Amino acid sequence: MSGTAILVVIPTTRGPLCLRGLSPRPGLPAPAAFADGDYRPLPWSADYARLCAPGGPVARLGAEAGAPHELRLSGSFDAGRSWEVPVCLAHGLAARGHRFVAEPVQADLILWATGAVDRDLAVLPGDYALLDKIERSRTLLAEVPEVPLAVLLPEGPERAPAEAAFLSLARAETPQILPAGHVPAAVEALTGPKGADRPDPRRHWRRVALPAGAAAAAGLVGLAGFMALAGRQAPVIKSASDPAAVAVSAEPVRTAETDPPSPSASEKPIAEKTAAEKPAAIRVEELRAPPGSSCRRVAFGADPPERRAVAPEGAERLAPTRLVPELCGLAIAAAPGLRLEIGPELRAAALPPVRLADGAQGFYLREGGRHNLVYAVHALPEAKARPEAGAAPPGERLVHALTR
Repeated sequence: MSGTAILVVIPTTRGPLCLRGLSPRPGLPAPAAFADGDYRPLPWSADYARLCAPGGPVARLGAEAGAPHELRLSGSFDAGRSWEVPVCLAHGLAARGHRFVAEPVQADLILWATGAVDRDLAVLPGDYALLDKIERSRTLLAEVPEVPLAVLLPEGPERAPAEAAFLSLARAETPQILPAGHVPAAVEALTGPKGADRPDPRRHWRRVALPAGAAAAAGLVGLAGFMALAGRQAPVIKSASDPAAVAVSAEPVRTAETDPPSPSASEKPIAEKTAAEKPAAIRVEELRAPPGSSCRRVAFGADPPERRAVAPEGAERLAPTRLVPELCGLAIAAAPGLRLEIGPELRAAALPPVRLADGAQGFYLREGGRHNLVYAVHALPEAKARPEAGAAPPGERLVHALTR
């Protein structure tokens, strides 16, 4: 093994993170992930431990890959699973003798990858906001255009334009497009005869800077070494498609569903007007991705969600909400002096709630939580607090369904 120096880039919609280190730690009770310079495990470290547990996905990459490791990143992120593919690739490369560097200028190869995996290390298709992540990675990649670049792009709505965007970058070598279906196949593509095992030695020579005093003494040796190294053939990094045949396309236009026009005030029933004028103890709104965006971008804070109130359907029931692709989650708020109790059905299907700008609780649906469910929400009086005058009586309960 050549011990190729690899910079692993973990792109996010807030900018790229870099893998700082992946070190075996036999003394650790379980694998753990940390931010550089911090001793506290990252919030998603438990998920990393499950990924690397004995018999888990990473163990399929080899015995050393599944041993307890300490993962160090340049930063962290709040939610999502797109870190899984680059981290699994790093484990596979480390098990084959490769090493990782922290800066682009130190790298023999830059690996840019995103996506989630299943138990068998298959890469899950999905909307990973690829074009946005590429745009936010441009500055980092432009620092070293001469360093070979390998990318893994999961299947999804932006894969084709994302591949075209990478192939259009001004780089010394055409980026290598890795197999996107299975992590072991991508590792094999990187470590095969034309992968990361054969870095370009001439690029190493260009980076070596001899001290001025040693330059004369090393002149003859350096010249001979340069001639020997220059005689070796540089690696050929192939793409999955011919860049000449790929035209750079703009981000695909997404068509948003158009809601039917709401009835005018004169058309609304008298009972509905009366209910609207009465202060509500509970307010439930849909959180939707705006046109041209996605729920992944909304969940990561790249775009603000569109909020649409859920209409009442009865005294204690709300109109069902359709699980359309642009539905990202729900915002639930209580009147002043009241607190909320959310049913376990919604809490199990959503990420941990976040506090929105207006004080409402935001429940963003998990990738595996988009299924039919019915939950209840209660508004109860806060301890040592009384509802403001005019607020609905405490103890109000609403039932709401999410349906396909």
